[in-house]
Order: sequence, then structure tokens, then C-alpha cells
Amino acid sequence: MSVDSLNIDALAWLVLRAVYAWMFLYPAYGLIKDWDSTVQTTALLFKWRPDLFAFGSLLLMIFGAVAILFGIYGQFAAIGFIGFNLGGAVLHYRLARLLKQTHLSKESTAADQDALEGAISLGIVGHVTSAEKNFVLTAVAFFFAIKGTGPLSLGAGLGVFSVGVL
Repeated sequence: MSVDSLNIDALAWLVLRAVYAWMFLYPAYGLIKDWDSTVQTTALLFKWRPDLFAFGSLLLMIFGAVAILFGIYGQFAAIGFIGFNLGGAVLHYRLARLLKQTHLSKESTAADQDALEGAISLGIVGHVTSAEKNFVLTAVAFFFAIKGTGPLSLGAGLGVFSVGVL
């Protein structure tokens, strides 16, 4: 393996880690800023103590993303993200289903009905594609859990995950 290919491999790993981390760091501020909506959305998955689950999810998003970005205990963070992302897919499917139940009163105009139908259709497509995105994020988390976070990580792969059992 040449030095050039090693640098390209390291760059590829770094880009993957950076983009993956950004997927969780970017929305964190908005979730904090509108905490009531965050808890309300979390309640669609967790009826008992959604505030606690929302807080735990936010911590995973922030600290898990940093762990993967810098390669410090990234495999543990990846395991957390597997569950988080699968839950996110379920959440987006539920939100799409809720949109299908939205309607205006019979007194509303045909133009308003058409506008709402268009908005509902776009919302459903958005939530379904977000659910599918969560499956891709789950696959990447599974990859990190098995392979580690790659070159330029600040910590080495840990335990059974780094032995190459699979």
C-alpha cells in the first residue's frame, strides 16, 4: 500500500466520520431551542417520561457524534446510534401516518383543500424519505461498530469489535 493510498483512505474515513457527526450535531441546537416540541415528538415513541428520553437522545446526539468524529469510544457511540436511528425511522413513519389523518372542515374552500392535500403529500414524502435516511444511518453506525472509526482516530478499536470476528 502506497503512502498516497493511505492518505486517501484516511481522508475517506475522516469525511465519513465528519458527515455522520454533522447529521446529529446540526439539528441539536434546534431541538434544544424548541424543547417543548422535542419532548412532544419524543412522546410519539415513549409515553413514559418522554422528557427523560428526549434528554438522553440529545446527549447521545452530541456526545456520540463527537465520539465518532474524533474516534474516541466511537464503537460504543455507534451501538447507541443503531437504536437511535431505528427509533427515528419508526418516528418518521408515525409522523407520516399522522399527516394522512389531517383534514380541514367541510366548510373550507376547494382551493384550501387542494393546498392542504399538496402539503400533506409533500410532508409524507419528506417523512418517508427521512425514515429511509435513518436506515442508511443505521447501516453506517453498524459499520462503525464493527470496523471502528478508522485511521486518525484518537482511540483504538475496542474489545470484540476490533478483533475481526465477522
